[in-house]
Amino acid sequence: MFLPGSIRRNLRVLKITHILATHGLAAVAVRMRLFYPYVWILQWFRKEPVPRELGAQIRKALEKLGPTFIKFGQMLSTRVDLLPLEVALELKRLQDDVPPEPFAHVREVIERSFKKPLVGEDGLFRHFDREPVAAASIAQVHFAELQDGRAVAVKVRRPDIERTIEADLAILKLLASLFDRYFPEYRRLKAPEVVEEFAVTIRGELNLRAEAAHACRFADNFAHVEGVRVPEVVWDYTCREVLTTERISGTSIDEKAELVAQGHDCLRLCERTATLFFHMVFVDGYFHADMHPGNIFVADNGDIVLVDFGIVGRLEMRTRRYLADMLLAFLQQDYLRAAKVHLDAGYVPPDTDLSAFEDALREVAMPIFNRPLGEISIAELLLVMFSVTERFKMETQPQLLLLQKTMVVIEGVARELADQANIWMLARPLVSDWMQRHMGPRGRAEALAEDARRQLHRWAELPDRIVALLEQQDQRNKQIEEGTPWAASLLIGGGAAMLSAYAAQQVPAQWPLPAGAFLLTLGLLLLKRG
Repeated sequence: MFLPGSIRRNLRVLKITHILATHGLAAVAVRMRLFYPYVWILQWFRKEPVPRELGAQIRKALEKLGPTFIKFGQMLSTRVDLLPLEVALELKRLQDDVPPEPFAHVREVIERSFKKPLVGEDGLFRHFDREPVAAASIAQVHFAELQDGRAVAVKVRRPDIERTIEADLAILKLLASLFDRYFPEYRRLKAPEVVEEFAVTIRGELNLRAEAAHACRFADNFAHVEGVRVPEVVWDYTCREVLTTERISGTSIDEKAELVAQGHDCLRLCERTATLFFHMVFVDGYFHADMHPGNIFVADNGDIVLVDFGIVGRLEMRTRRYLADMLLAFLQQDYLRAAKVHLDAGYVPPDTDLSAFEDALREVAMPIFNRPLGEISIAELLLVMFSVTERFKMETQPQLLLLQKTMVVIEGVARELADQANIWMLARPLVSDWMQRHMGPRGRAEALAEDARRQLHRWAELPDRIVALLEQQDQRNKQIEEGTPWAASLLIGGGAAMLSAYAAQQVPAQWPLPAGAFLLTLGLLLLKRG
């Protein structure tokens, strides 16, 4: 199959086909009509063994395909609602490990962005380290010193990375559409939608100015929280391709021996990390979604320092209340309540068999809660809960999937610092206080009041929108004045139906009878106007 587009694009697809075929995935390439004569020939001459496990085959292929595909695989590892659990777990092993960009390229990006030399009397910096302290697929970080003597960390995007990623995204979208066409039995995976979601995420990571804005928001959220620091953004030296922040000295949170030697209390660090994480989740509804150990440092005074805000998650208050309600039901092992929470939130269809759903939740959760308290993993609980989604047509919540991925990492960090550490128990005072304020009688009343205000606002806008639709209907009536009566009646009746349907979307479910009477009257008035 020769694909429409440039020769370079076809060569890239040919390379992808080669890698799929040499990693035990030749059947996929053949079924998708990807250069299949070549695949058949390749199969005859292939000598190196391939892993038997599907997850390992996919992981090794993605590693060979480069940074964009590795990041795609890392995102897929969170989609346990789509992939078999063993495949998702294998994809979690994907490493974003690439060599650093040559210093000449880094200098070129910075000088082009700010139209100034990198160093010197008239330069941007008094000093700039040639060797990066960290390098990833999209950007790398160098330490530097501003002309005023401030120590800073400078994150520089790799040159041409945007063009590379866009080219790979175009191919990924093509492959997703081919997969959807030639594997109809797997259309539930929604491959094109998954790729589109990934494209939004990775394009967001490309914009370092947006990351700077995220950092500022986190700094504001933690301004009055002790023990947490976010490096200050230096906006004069920040743009889409370069991000400059203050440099805060610290030790990576996974260097336990060094932290102990410095006199830090590891259990206290666990508690502080767990508390700040749940503060982001419940209090702010805005969380750092890439909290691996390389992005968490411990300052000399014991403060937790967060860096790299390229990926963030957002949770509306409604989602936070659902999450708290659901976790509380599970922790109390009230599986009927857990099932009802999902139903009330609208995450499963209203016709779901509640008893069967309760049994399914009990089946996946009981093995977790039969362990000692210190070994209970909330991240694992979310993981197994998502595993029942296909069976009950549960609506996927991308932000909760992102939260689960982040929680896995945080639990790993905590247990590396202190064996048997349980982040839920460590953060219990903060979470309990939040639940009392938002899940108790007063919180429930505030939630109902908030919902009522939102509905009243929608209803307040309804008359203006109805008038606009009536005016459109009048215009249509004038256009058909010379037409046949039956055509006019049909069009007017259609307009009434459309308007009534629109208004029905604005109706709160709690007010069906008055709303129904209003819509019936509205339809009769429209017919009378005709």
